Amino acid sequence: RGPAESALVICFGMGTTYRSALSWGIKTTAVELVPSVKDAFGFYHADAARVLQNPNGRIVVDDGRRYLERTRNQYDVIVIDPPPPIEAAGSSLLYSQEFYEVAKQRLRPHGILAAWYPGGDLLAGRAIARSLCECFPHVLLFGGVEDYGTHFLASMEPIEPLSGAELAARLPAEAKADLLEWNPGQDLAAWFNHVLSRQSPADQVLDPDPKVRVTDDRPF
Repeated sequence: RGPAESALVICFGMGTTYRSALSWGIKTTAVELVPSVKDAFGFYHADAARVLQNPNGRIVVDDGRRYLERTRNQYDVIVIDPPPPIEAAGSSLLYSQEFYEVAKQRLRPHGILAAWYPGGDLLAGRAIARSLCECFPHVLLFGGVEDYGTHFLASMEPIEPLSGAELAARLPAEAKADLLEWNPGQDLAAWFNHVLSRQSPADQVLDPDPKVRVTDDRPF
């Protein structure tokens, strides 16, 4: 498919994911449960005021699941960015099989859902992987580049394999600067290759026990 045109971020948090999505020049919506979280954006990012004025951006104060169930919008990218620890009250509901079933209804054809597991209990990570693999036929897993957490990409269609150079060529200039903000001087294609080198098949981390999964009524 063509370039992404829209993104949805569930959990505003520090605003980093929202800020990064806007650097692509696409329509970006963030959903945050707690109103005061948005007000703290400037504490974490000096350019928060400028980002908040971006006409492509919108922040909605609502529960993430409720928003997904009520909206009729569809998105090219949905990012689930729950606050760690995953054991916190309510966080597990953003990793549940039922949550992913709702989210995938809001993906456009060839859309991708990205979920972050910040790390912790090994079985919990396997449970999250099982919930994703039960909902999506195509799931990729990437270890964090600094050995912190795991990133999942999930889609109803195959995710096109691209090299670091191909990925780098697709980024707008502002998105390139955003990606290397904490790694100035790095070669972008080499950085992408480093990320890609940490990929492994998601189905290889599933627990032999199919009950090791996350559901609404049985948080793991």
